[in-house]
Amino acid sequence: MNLRAAIGGLSALALCLVSASPANAETCENPDNQKFVQAKARCLAIRTFPVRDGSDTLVVILHGDLPRGGTADHIFPIGGQVAKRKVPAIVTMRPGYTGSGRTSTGRPSRKQGRYERYNEFEIDSIAAAVRELKSHYKAGRVVMIGYSGGALISGVMLGMHPDLVDDVVLVACPCDVERWRRARGRGPLPMAQSPQDWLEKAAVDARIIAMTGSRDRTAIPELGEDYVAAEKARGLLDARFVLVRGTGHSLGWRMQRAILAALVQVLAP
Repeated sequence: MNLRAAIGGLSALALCLVSASPANAETCENPDNQKFVQAKARCLAIRTFPVRDGSDTLVVILHGDLPRGGTADHIFPIGGQVAKRKVPAIVTMRPGYTGSGRTSTGRPSRKQGRYERYNEFEIDSIAAAVRELKSHYKAGRVVMIGYSGGALISGVMLGMHPDLVDDVVLVACPCDVERWRRARGRGPLPMAQSPQDWLEKAAVDARIIAMTGSRDRTAIPELGEDYVAAEKARGLLDARFVLVRGTGHSLGWRMQRAILAALVQVLAP
């Protein structure tokens, strides 16, 4: 690496650390835990799918990176289906993303630099929001459903906060970030956290279901499959991988049906 490149890398790293510092934290004017929730450093917009009868479980859903822009509304049907099973669900708009006409503060991942994406500070901030929602709903159990980049974050949270996240459904998960980037012919993300690296810190009784479409070329099936294999190797029997036939990197009806089937298993006593 030449001197100019090294200086450029250090400058980018410094910019990332400054932008992700508590001094730049953004607070909600009205964190009602219905439309907005306060994260550690961000004000996150949420879409709530409540149920009349109380449930001890809360399902939190994280969308993907939306590389072409647009809103996260396409993931809302999953929240509606979860609520039909008498379990409250909350779709959390990640920093910088919009859903239900509301926008979370921060910048979306597609506009972040390589030193900013999936960094520990931002993931920890999202976890703080989930902890607030858990307290608000008096939930004894939290299940994360993450899709693509949201699956990456959910998988990291499982190990980063084993006292908070009990179980996960990881959909199209790039669970080994370095390998994922390499398979796509792209450079590393220097500060990105990877579910694979947090695996050993997950609770031994966590339930994990990873699923990927058989035609997925964005997050190839082997990434989720090998993640589950590594989890089983440490003695966690409640981990399984599902290959969803006939679908790619999308949330079409086949994938949604698989997600709901997985959720039934995760919620089982």
